[in-house]
Amino acid sequence: MTVPESLRRIRKAHKLTQQDIANVLGVDRTTYTLYETGSTNPPIETLEKLSNMYNATIGYILGTEENNHPERLGKADMVAEDNVDPIAYLSKDERRLLLSYRVLSEQKKEQLRQQIAEALKEE
Repeated sequence: MTVPESLRRIRKAHKLTQQDIANVLGVDRTTYTLYETGSTNPPIETLEKLSNMYNATIGYILGTEENNHPERLGKADMVAEDNVDPIAYLSKDERRLLLSYRVLSEQKKEQLRQQIAEALKEE
């Protein structure tokens, strides 16, 4: 599988648009489109963000690995025993938030977790 095919396949499996991914990556949609058309290859920093975002190895994203590593399961692998994918019930905004969270540094993730804990206490 080629890089463009793999990027398109994994994005569609997550039911996201090119604009959704571009927003999370902090690039213009046309830049992301170039990756999916094969006109240019994403830089390693972008591949690392995609890897974190999809919770997948870079090789899996690039289509060079047949299966993802078991310790890094992607959405397609996270199906409950009753074959109901809990992620499928998230709204588009909720999915975008989760994907955005995955590309944050550990320090920013911790800050966000603390903010969420405080907000929940206020409820």
